[in-house]
Amino acid sequence: MSATVDSRQRGMVLVIVLWIVTLLAVMAGGFAYSMRVETRLATSAVERAQARALAEAGVVYALAWQLDSEAQKKWPPSGDPHDWEFGGGQVRISVEDAAGRISLNNANPQVLQKTLATLGVADTDAEKLAAAITDWRDQDDQTTAPGGAESAEYQGAGRPGPKNAPFESVDELQQILGMDRDTAQHLAGLATADALISGINPQWASLAMLRALGLDEQAAADYVNARAQAAAEGAPLPPPSVEEPTFFSGSRSSVYHIAVTAQVGTGATVSAETVVSTQNPPQGQVARWLSWRLR
Repeated sequence: MSATVDSRQRGMVLVIVLWIVTLLAVMAGGFAYSMRVETRLATSAVERAQARALAEAGVVYALAWQLDSEAQKKWPPSGDPHDWEFGGGQVRISVEDAAGRISLNNANPQVLQKTLATLGVADTDAEKLAAAITDWRDQDDQTTAPGGAESAEYQGAGRPGPKNAPFESVDELQQILGMDRDTAQHLAGLATADALISGINPQWASLAMLRALGLDEQAAADYVNARAQAAAEGAPLPPPSVEEPTFFSGSRSSVYHIAVTAQVGTGATVSAETVVSTQNPPQGQVARWLSWRLR
C-alpha cells in the first residue's frame, strides 16, 4: 500500500514539474518575442530618426547651393530633382524659386482659371473657382465675377469665409467654396502664398507647371531637358513658345520651395517640405523659415 502511495506521489510531482517546465518555457518564449518586438520598434525609431536627420541635412544642403550665385548656375531652382548620397542614405531634392509658381495673392483670374482647367477642372467650374480664390484674398465683399464667393455664398453653404485677406498658406485652398480636396492638393503643388508675382517665370517652373501653362507633355519635357542643358553650359535660354506668353514673367524671388525625400539603407523614409526666404533673415541667420513640414 505504501509503495503504491509513493508511486502516485512521485507521479503527481512529475506532472507538476512538467507543468512548471512548460509554464517557464511559455514565459521564456513570450519574453523573447516581446524583446524582439521591442528591438524592432527601437530599431525602427532609430532608423526614422536617421532618415529625419538626413532629410533636414538635405534641406540645408539645397539652401547652401542657392545662396551661392555661382553654384546656383549649376543647380538652378527649377524644381528638377537632384539625387544626393550622404550619411549612408539616399536623398532626392527639388528646389523651386517661387517665381516659377502661381502666386495665390497676385495671380490674375485668367492664370488661375487656365491652371485649374489644365488640372482637369471643367471650364465653367474653373472660372468659378478662380473667382472664388480672388474673392478669398481681396478685402471687399463684392464677388469678383459670376460664380465668385463672398460672405453671402459662404453663409448660404453654412461655412465660414471668405478670409478677405491675403493667403498665408497654400493649405487655405481647401477652405475655398467649391474646391474639392484633390483639386486643392494639386493646385497647392503649383502655387505659393509667399511671393507677390503676377506671372510665372518658365525658367524656374516645374514640369507640372509648364504643362499647366499650356505646353503639351512632349514640349514641356523637351523644354526641361533644354533648360537643364543650358544650365550645365551656362547659356541663356529663351522662354518656351506657348499660345499665351502674357502669362510669363522674367521675375525672380527670394523665396524657395524645397522638397526632400530621404531614405536610409533599411528602407525608412522621411519627407520634408519647407518654404524659406533669403530676404531680411533674422540676425545671425541666412534665411527665414516660412513653413516646415515633415512626414
